[in-house]
Amino acid sequence: MKVVLTTLNAKYIHKNLALRWLYVTSPIKEQVVLKEFTIKDAHEKVLDWLIAQKADVYCFSCYIWNIKQTQLLIKDLKRQHPCTVLAGGPEVTFESEALLQEGVDAISIGEGELSVWEYIQSIIDQNPHPILGINTLAYPDTTYAYSDLTFNEACESPYFLPFDEADMDKRYLYFETSRGCPYGCEYCLSSTDKRVRQFSEAYIFKELAKISQSKVRQVKFLDRTFNTDPKRALRIARYINEHCTGQIFQFEVVAETLSEELLDFFINEADKSRFRFEVGVQSFNGNTLKAVGRIQNNERLKEVIHRMREAGLILHVDLIAGLPYEGLASFNASFNELFSLKASELQLGILKLLKGTSLKRKAELYDFDYDSDPPYEILSTKWLSKEELCSINHTALAVEKFWNSGKCRRAIDTFLELKLRENAFSLFMALGQRLAEYERRYHDHDLFLILKQELSDCDERLVEAVLMNDYMRLFKQKPKRWNTYRVDHETMKHCFQLLIDAHESSQNELYHYGCVEYAYSEGICYQVCVYNASQTYPKRWLIKEKERIEKI
Repeated sequence: MKVVLTTLNAKYIHKNLALRWLYVTSPIKEQVVLKEFTIKDAHEKVLDWLIAQKADVYCFSCYIWNIKQTQLLIKDLKRQHPCTVLAGGPEVTFESEALLQEGVDAISIGEGELSVWEYIQSIIDQNPHPILGINTLAYPDTTYAYSDLTFNEACESPYFLPFDEADMDKRYLYFETSRGCPYGCEYCLSSTDKRVRQFSEAYIFKELAKISQSKVRQVKFLDRTFNTDPKRALRIARYINEHCTGQIFQFEVVAETLSEELLDFFINEADKSRFRFEVGVQSFNGNTLKAVGRIQNNERLKEVIHRMREAGLILHVDLIAGLPYEGLASFNASFNELFSLKASELQLGILKLLKGTSLKRKAELYDFDYDSDPPYEILSTKWLSKEELCSINHTALAVEKFWNSGKCRRAIDTFLELKLRENAFSLFMALGQRLAEYERRYHDHDLFLILKQELSDCDERLVEAVLMNDYMRLFKQKPKRWNTYRVDHETMKHCFQLLIDAHESSQNELYHYGCVEYAYSEGICYQVCVYNASQTYPKRWLIKEKERIEKI
């Protein structure tokens, strides 16, 4: 009985941990093949590989980003090769009975480490029978199956399989220390599983020890809330900080519930370069939070985010557009409040009405119009029109390109400090509209031109000076110039001479690799950039009033 475990990942750097758990819990491992593709792989290429395996059973891991392509693969596979197909994963755990009419033989509901192999054994034994967590036409069952984590711990580690070794340093390692979530956010699929179960600390430390000695570079915890048990979280974090010095770790945390002890550790003791935090804020609107069952202390949340950022910790924060009672004005206020905290990354997401969530069952109550195809994004609500949600989508792209990328971050901060625009949301919304109307693929210099065009009602020389601060630092060689205001030759020579006299640089270096542009620092000034033949980022100096030199 040959079994293929497969999926279409969003990107190559992602790895599917669920399939690896199935692989290590298999009683017939020598007959099991695990193969991952990406959603960008050609359909025929994937199909040809699957058929060439001549397997008896194919297990597909299904998510909102791959379900359509997976359904087409299953249809073509079944037409060309007689086999049994089992589908599992969050996208088929709920409301998936129609798949059984479309060629899928069985659906794994919930955690499949035990149920999937019991089902495959029933095929081997030619003994079909009801199996908890396996839904078939002959034996319908939508019960959510749970694995015994002590059983999982007794199996081979899914994190260091031989076929993963070669690319360990090129892909994320997804790691879990618990399953389930104690919270009941109605838009989130995790709210359907409130049974928080934890892997033993002995097991966790054993796996972390292996990670510390591996080529792995980035570890992402799959725990829905890393700090559910603060003291346990602190012990794990301390171990990572002391032993896993070659890796970066990313956690999802509920910031306002971080204990003072845990917070103090991350702020005052931890190596800040090795920890990343995901903080789901979603909204600051009290009515909105209440409607979706989210308990959130906004003041404590803002205090914690502020303290973490002041300490230099790296935070990724989220907002969701389209939630109940959140109109454009309310979303504007939530965005500006969160933006003012200056998190490292700010992501705007559009609400998705996921199968199995409480919020989807309330779609009619809130007049939700949503896409019936994955990822099931909201199109309009009682509080947001289609046009407004479309505008927020464009705004999200602008935030990603201008802010999260880091390319125009300082310039945008300066423009807002100078009050050239009313607030951050209005600026990003306008930039998003300009991006949406852009007729060709844009490059880095185009982003700066778009920002300049958006501020065309302001002092052009000032705007260019601010933008050139960010622009010149992005390149390893003299970049394309798009600015109107240029520094004249005599001023350039004078700036060079100031650096030579101050022993900051040499005449040869400056005249071969240097250039002078306007900049802004408490007023318009000059910046000298010296590039080099080694193609590293330039050395830069600001020359301010009274010929004061400031290296940057």
